[in-house]
Amino acid sequence: MHILLAILAVLAGAAFWMYRVRQAADTTRVALDAAHDVKAAARRFGFQTRANQHPSEGVDDPRVSAAALLVLTAELDGGISQAEHGAILDQLQTVFQVSENEAEDLYLFSKWLANQSSNPDDMIRRLIKRTVHLGGRDTIPDLVEMVTVVGKADTGTLTDDTIHIVEKLKQLQG
Repeated sequence: MHILLAILAVLAGAAFWMYRVRQAADTTRVALDAAHDVKAAARRFGFQTRANQHPSEGVDDPRVSAAALLVLTAELDGGISQAEHGAILDQLQTVFQVSENEAEDLYLFSKWLANQSSNPDDMIRRLIKRTVHLGGRDTIPDLVEMVTVVGKADTGTLTDDTIHIVEKLKQLQG
């Protein structure tokens, strides 16, 4: 009887460790898939890394820089809530007239881009400049509206940081 219990204990231990290894492999696979999704989105939106340049300078599509600005606006209060995530996707679909899948790809890549700088204020300034450079001054009213909608997504009011972004945009409008 004791030999049977020992065999069962060894089998249970082996099953436990196989489960743990499989769990670790699944987690790794999910992380790698996410990295591949970001790389694929980067290629799709024409992002190119350039030596000795800020990541925002590698953006050639004003939709990407505008989406990254929305991500930073949402992150200013400590993270992106479900309401802010939904507002960003809605704004991307509505203003840029893209499909739900394209909006999600744009969001994922923009989230990666927005987090490429340790200084959010500098990144916001660069993204505003890049968006206006690529899209022209006609993009400013849309940017103001998009930032306002995302800024109000959680509480219905704008934070001081979001008001500051809107003011920067309105100064460029002239």
